[in-house]
Amino acid sequence: MSFRWEGVPQPFRILCSQDLEKRPMPQLQKREQTILSSLVSAHVATGEPVGSRTISKSGLGLSPATVRNSMADLEEKGYLTHPHTSAGRIPTDKGYRYYVDQVVSQEDLPDAERERIRRSMAAQLREGNIQTLIEQVSQVVAEVSQNLGVALTPRFERGTFERLELVHLSESKVLLVLTIRSGLVKTMVMEIDSAIDVSEIEETRRVINERLSGLTVAEIRDSVLERLSSVSRGSSRLLRIICESADSLFNFSGSDDLHFGGAGNFFLKPEFSNHQTELAALMGLLEAREPMITILDKRTDQEGINITIGNENTSPELQGYSLLTSRYQVGNVSGVVGVIGPTRLPYARIIPLIQFMAELTEEMIDHK
Repeated sequence: MSFRWEGVPQPFRILCSQDLEKRPMPQLQKREQTILSSLVSAHVATGEPVGSRTISKSGLGLSPATVRNSMADLEEKGYLTHPHTSAGRIPTDKGYRYYVDQVVSQEDLPDAERERIRRSMAAQLREGNIQTLIEQVSQVVAEVSQNLGVALTPRFERGTFERLELVHLSESKVLLVLTIRSGLVKTMVMEIDSAIDVSEIEETRRVINERLSGLTVAEIRDSVLERLSSVSRGSSRLLRIICESADSLFNFSGSDDLHFGGAGNFFLKPEFSNHQTELAALMGLLEAREPMITILDKRTDQEGINITIGNENTSPELQGYSLLTSRYQVGNVSGVVGVIGPTRLPYARIIPLIQFMAELTEEMIDHK
């Protein structure tokens, strides 16, 4: 296959789950918001519960008693909780959601980091293989974020069929060149058991382009026999064979559409040291592939950065984690770049990384 795609840069915009978008979160008092922000930052840095004395020493100008009272209020409102073995607090999913939506400021990805990522990606692009490129995206995201990187190849089955060219290679061989509007070109060599003349090839090309142009790849796969039945019953052997091979000719998806890397990063995080069962469930979700493809596929039509935290994830295997994704576009079809990590993520750093990787993926493919 060869690729010539157009990328469309996307604005910085954070989206949450649909249920949360319908249910606005109440505003906290300024002091509560400041304490929540300081506590989240401290917990993200250490992974440990945070006490009132730690917050009072962070330069906020608040006494331990004042901080302690505000933390109790935040816990009562559902933004904080405390492990039974500790007097300190940790954020709940609701606390992280408020922090992400109302507090966090986007950091800039350092220029040196951007350039290093570009060089790494450019080396893979020279291979000319979309799967290799997207796999590298997941590996780079994992390396830079120190979490689990995921990437979904573009959903080409939603692309619009543009044209089919047929090239007469020999007496009984024809090269099929299928183009969809996203810029993807797929080729297939078809061998016929007897000689084919040029007029039959031209007639087959004309019929297919007239009857299928403008349909999506998925629509063609589902209805090609019906759309071509009146002519495929005629004398064109080539057309009949193409109809019979439609499933493979118009198949642009597969289990290798999902790429992930950095699973080993999780075993270094303190919150997972005693949660091997949950980690095994997450790895099982990824290795099963299709369930995770379905989860990411739902995000291919969502602009900006999509973040689901903990129990906002509908899949039980993801409910102990945060999933951050950004789509990238290839013509009129989209893929997804993302991070899976603990809810204790440095969101201010991960968000611009995901956005940059999505934009860079578009750019790299566009220049191919």
